[in-house]
Amino acid sequence: MQFNELGYISPLDALTPTEVSANRRYFDDLLARVEAYDDGRNAYSIMGYQNHCKGIWDLAQHPRILDYVEDLLGPDFVCWSTHYFCKLAQESKHVPWHQDATYWPVRPTKTVTAWLAIDDVDHANSPMRFIPKSHLLGGLEWRKASGDFVLHQEIPDAQQHGQPYDNVLKAGQMSLHASTLIHGSDPNRSTRRRCGLTFRYIPSHCGVLEGAERVLRDAVVCRGDPGDWVRTPRPEADDVRAIHNYQRD
Repeated sequence: MQFNELGYISPLDALTPTEVSANRRYFDDLLARVEAYDDGRNAYSIMGYQNHCKGIWDLAQHPRILDYVEDLLGPDFVCWSTHYFCKLAQESKHVPWHQDATYWPVRPTKTVTAWLAIDDVDHANSPMRFIPKSHLLGGLEWRKASGDFVLHQEIPDAQQHGQPYDNVLKAGQMSLHASTLIHGSDPNRSTRRRCGLTFRYIPSHCGVLEGAERVLRDAVVCRGDPGDWVRTPRPEADDVRAIHNYQRD
């Protein structure tokens, strides 16, 4: 299987053209509402909204996405986090080479990330880049990133582990990658935005580190037995104020 060998699968068709247009408009509206608060949040700040925004909750439960995930994780799994990664046109920020697992409070490290393209992603507007087979290396040492970065961890000399693969996707397509796969992205020097929405799925028999019990309550139970994860109801609206208040508390 490609996922086991390389650490990722791409591209996979997920959304219809009608869904692509609707979800781009949806993100545009969310971003405009978040930016209207003028509180320092930016295009990368829509993270963990799945239990406050019905549109994100619905996408996390999209049957076509879940079918792909079930092929990898089995019938019992949850979506424990989501995050829009939106690189605006001619932006200087980069995502350093990193492994997701070193950031996350879930164990064992069996998370599979679905990266759904909201916009077309090509070589010009900063695609996510994978180091194939690097998920087999285990946890790697990292240092604090330098420059204008989005995430602060950086694996030095990452390309010694292999030739990068550019994750080029059409809007509505997606990829899946392992939580120990080395990946990152360069600044977007193009005149076009590049937005993707990530969903973090994990088998429901997995748990969280001590002190991270909140994650169990923030997850969206997708299929099968939830285990210790809380089955949360679908949000009634798209409430960015709830996250705004939480972040200020």
